[in-house]
Amino acid sequence: MKACSLRHREHRIVASTALPSAGQPGQADTLRPRTVAAYAATAGPTVILGLPFSVYLPPYIAEGGVISVALVGLLFSLTTIWDGVVDPLIGTMVDRVRTGLGAHRRWMLLALVPLALLLLALVTVGDRLPFAALFLMMVLFYSSYSLYEVAQLSWGSALVRTPRDSALLYGMRDWFAKIALILAFAAPAAAQILIPGVSLQGRIMAYASLFMLMVPIALYAIRLVPPRAVVAEPGIGWRSELRVSLAFPPLMLLLGVQFLNSFAFGSLTSLFVFFAAAVLDLDGQSAVLLFASFIGGAIASPVWTLLARRYGKPPMMIMMGLLISSLLIATLFQRPEGVGQAAGFSIMLGTGFVGLLFTHSMLADIIPGDALRCGRNRSAFLFALLNLMQKFGVAAAIAVSYLLLDLVGFDPKNGAAAARELHLVFGLQPTISWMIMIALLLLMRRALAREADPALAIAAARQ
Repeated sequence: MKACSLRHREHRIVASTALPSAGQPGQADTLRPRTVAAYAATAGPTVILGLPFSVYLPPYIAEGGVISVALVGLLFSLTTIWDGVVDPLIGTMVDRVRTGLGAHRRWMLLALVPLALLLLALVTVGDRLPFAALFLMMVLFYSSYSLYEVAQLSWGSALVRTPRDSALLYGMRDWFAKIALILAFAAPAAAQILIPGVSLQGRIMAYASLFMLMVPIALYAIRLVPPRAVVAEPGIGWRSELRVSLAFPPLMLLLGVQFLNSFAFGSLTSLFVFFAAAVLDLDGQSAVLLFASFIGGAIASPVWTLLARRYGKPPMMIMMGLLISSLLIATLFQRPEGVGQAAGFSIMLGTGFVGLLFTHSMLADIIPGDALRCGRNRSAFLFALLNLMQKFGVAAAIAVSYLLLDLVGFDPKNGAAAARELHLVFGLQPTISWMIMIALLLLMRRALAREADPALAIAAARQ
């Protein structure tokens, strides 16, 4: 019986080396351009409600005065903890409930309605609601957000068959996201220019109006993306799946890579305004510089996509980490002077804000191997875990960054007094995170090579 089980396992491992991605038998080997464009456009609603919403919503709620600033911070901390609980549950639900052809599409459409209604409520009366009502609304809002995003990401893994396809599909999704973010940050600025004296609520409503523009685009695009079946398979039991996951090095290393890259990104974004004011002496231009970084990401995303398709994702993510780390270290010796140099620096910095392009497509590539080990496809659950690592990375970066600023005696009202210490934290904290990430990526390359070799994979299975 043991020998039979081992032969069955060996057969599954050999099969996993022949299936580089999560496509279904009989699908075309390459993606059609229309499918790639449509899939990228379906990401619009959640992209718009990502980073910009986190920038504008807290001060908007605090400005209302109904709840204190401390409670605003507690509100967003509790919703982050809620994400940690609900994201894996949402992933499991997408994998195992209401399955069949077009299940991804059904979940996305189901999430859009409450997402739109809750957004409308938040931007119109959110600053006048008590803590309990706001917390309930935010929990429902972010649960709907996660449901849409997890279903959308796992749909992508079902569309691809090769690593080149996954790089293209998620690369174009990342490029569309960068364009949407540029529009999202431009909308409040345009409102300020066109309507002098517009309130913070007016600015956030201008930003939220882009979501209403993205919804019909996403609805049309969803119709164009080919449906893929979701099959609720029995698997090997959650305890066995946990053991198998922990024993699958590419998956564990990828989750670590996602956390470290998000930690580095979160470090930069949480300190950027202070850096612009205290180090660059450009307090009035901080919003423009942050905007420039997203322009850099939009320019670089297609280039990184082409490089990843040609040379592979782990090597290109290593190059990305080295490039941005070198740029940050260089500023410690020669900081940018004036708006022109600072804008150039921000654009170059933005070229590294494409880490999700690599991590999303790398996960799509290893999902078939995970499915063969677990006896069922867990794509939505795994994408939910990847999203969770991203959220935890950013949250940890904010906590560590502000703790370090406190330790070095940085005062936002007199930033110049500790400008050098701030600059060191801004440059070294993300660099250290990316260096550890690069070490994990090197280990991941070795693990992926081992998985691709049937003889090595079978030998590992016997151990």
